[in-house]
Amino acid sequence: MSVLSWGKCTIQHATSVSGAASGDYSAIDTPKEDTTQLTPTAGNEVNATEEGGELVDSRAGKTTYVLTFDIFVKKGTNPPFSDTEGVVSGEHAWKIIPEDAACYGIQIDRSTLRVDVVYAAADGILLRHTAKCLKPATGNTVKLLAGTSSGSGT
Repeated sequence: MSVLSWGKCTIQHATSVSGAASGDYSAIDTPKEDTTQLTPTAGNEVNATEEGGELVDSRAGKTTYVLTFDIFVKKGTNPPFSDTEGVVSGEHAWKIIPEDAACYGIQIDRSTLRVDVVYAAADGILLRHTAKCLKPATGNTVKLLAGTSSGSGT
């Protein structure tokens, strides 16, 4: 049993409608090792300074997030998403379930998705998935998903 949410993860996908997942989540193929990342970008900070440079007040903008992962293109399998020059239509919801499903996972209720074909002789063809996380109907853009022994989360 782990204490941390690390290791081989399961990525689950659902269509997002009106800012929330619509229907059941389904697992997609296991991503290439060490490619699944949720990257935060801190919001713009606005500072109010008075003459002499003293800080009077500060206001921080909200953090934005991008989820990325690569999937191998394997013989006899179909890509999980259809795209037009990298753009996947609609909005998408995600759950990232850690290897030890009793640990916390991540839930993203709303995002846009692009898929780019990349190639390297060492790995073959990969599909690089980039999900730009959007403001959901309720709550935070990225939610911690309480772990369960079944891996379904809450």
